Amino acid sequence: MTFCIGIKSKTGVVALADSRISSGLGVSTSKKITTYQNGKFSFFIMSSGLRSIRDKVVHIFEDTYLDDAHDKMYKVADHLGSVIKRVRNEDLKSLKQSNFLFDTHFIIGGQCEHDKVSTLFLVFPEGNWVEVSDESPYTIIGNVGFGKPILRRLLHERISFDMAIKIAYLAFDATVKNASDVDYPIDFALYKNNTYTFQEFRKTEFDMKQTADLWNTMLVDSAQQLPNFLHVED
Repeated sequence: MTFCIGIKSKTGVVALADSRISSGLGVSTSKKITTYQNGKFSFFIMSSGLRSIRDKVVHIFEDTYLDDAHDKMYKVADHLGSVIKRVRNEDLKSLKQSNFLFDTHFIIGGQCEHDKVSTLFLVFPEGNWVEVSDESPYTIIGNVGFGKPILRRLLHERISFDMAIKIAYLAFDATVKNASDVDYPIDFALYKNNTYTFQEFRKTEFDMKQTADLWNTMLVDSAQQLPNFLHVED
């Protein structure tokens, strides 16, 4: 399993992914966010599901991507979808025979030269895609259940860039505390509109300890400050 989230703010997009890779009984660390940029476009790709599918899709995508033919992000998402369909046609039968699912989801986000602002897309295992809306400005794949309550409470269409970064982390924090298949270190890919440049960061559990401890203290304090709504007799 994995944890990947993309959030669209009013000034850019935020991507966060854990780096835990499970293979049989083995566990390793590997980056799940890949960024691309050349001055006319800047976007990232990240995925959940079988690593073998992800790697094949990304390699074919890179070999067949044409810089001049993709001047809008929806065209990039469409091209990624066509590659997923090709890999699905080639590998689905053999995966099923080995009791594996073709379950890889992708998030792709950024900006091309004819896009007014950056945006996000969720690409399904069948190759079709949906664009993230302003009303629900995020998409999450992998282990999705634990982080959603925070996202639904705190995200809105006018969210600031800095707040989007914090919320992405809080969704991960809720997940890592409840899921054994998600873990540090975490990778951030941050893009501000019309810059055509990503800023990338890797943070370990030690790096984030002060933030995690502060968040936990704030939650406990907030719970204690709630009024008593049940009157229990002594």
